[in-house]
Amino acid sequence: MNKMNIAFIFSYPHIVPSDGVYSQAMTWKKGLEDLNHVVTLVNMWNNYDWKSFDVVLFFGFNEYMRDIIKWIYPINPNIAVAPILDPNYSLLALQCYARWGCSKLRLTNPYHSLRSIKDKIKVFLVRSNFEKRFLSKGFGISGEKCKIVPLSYSIPVIGEINHNREPFCLHISLLCDARKNVKRLIDASVKYQFRLVLCGLLRSKEEEQTLADWMRGKPNVSYLGYVTKERMIELYSKAKIFALPSTYEGVGIVALDAATMGCDIVITKLGGPKEYYSGKAIEVNPYDTDEIGTAVKSFIDGKSFQPQLSKMIKETKSQKVLSCLLEETLSFVLK
Repeated sequence: MNKMNIAFIFSYPHIVPSDGVYSQAMTWKKGLEDLNHVVTLVNMWNNYDWKSFDVVLFFGFNEYMRDIIKWIYPINPNIAVAPILDPNYSLLALQCYARWGCSKLRLTNPYHSLRSIKDKIKVFLVRSNFEKRFLSKGFGISGEKCKIVPLSYSIPVIGEINHNREPFCLHISLLCDARKNVKRLIDASVKYQFRLVLCGLLRSKEEEQTLADWMRGKPNVSYLGYVTKERMIELYSKAKIFALPSTYEGVGIVALDAATMGCDIVITKLGGPKEYYSGKAIEVNPYDTDEIGTAVKSFIDGKSFQPQLSKMIKETKSQKVLSCLLEETLSFVLK
């Protein structure tokens, strides 16, 4: 395939490295560069020859993105969008949000903004069939324009996985983000008497106090703080289970990484994450503490999908495999 010159634009000007959108973009950037394509992270304060880009790829969507696409489209119509759509409400509600608004009066919302410029976008890159269905039915976008490009695991995998696991459940996230559902996971650990290890960022003194309140009087629950990538990999190689019972989640790369390193997975049944495990994880209703607890306890008591799960992910969700799929998908924009 001929070398492509690709522009990456974030829908929010300020995105931190720990953000999932940034992580997805950096993974795709490295994968495409490994295939000898050129990727430019666009700073909208700089000047660019927009005609020089073969593809202009946006991450996320909002009013800012809508205005930039309207401006770029007459110059370069080869536009793709990775909408990163993680709805936690019904398809009907999404359809209502997408239709409500008036661009001329600036009465709008991110979903209305996306719907208003959908015809100017050649390809939508989605991470799961779930996201494709919501994008297609929620915004009236042709299924042919919605291309599934799953995300890859993000850690280096060296050697054989460790089979001598310690009987504890690991969870890594923005712990006090309501959608991560950590309070119910803690409650499940107490009721079903398993050891729970928590890691992740606390963004304020208030969140530190909230987590302390949740953990008070629960000696089976420990908090290790914000951990480095190296420490994270070490924990993945020790834990028997990784649990991500979010109330909504796009993919959950931390769970995918944990599975690659040999953890058994308890995953939310809501949204797209479950598609990544091909039935080799236990799916739970995130609002049901008993489902969460029973699932974790079953793995501690001996149930396991490993090492078959790790092998499957390494074969189908590697950066090399999925970068080739991304390359093929972006080439569709040029047709």
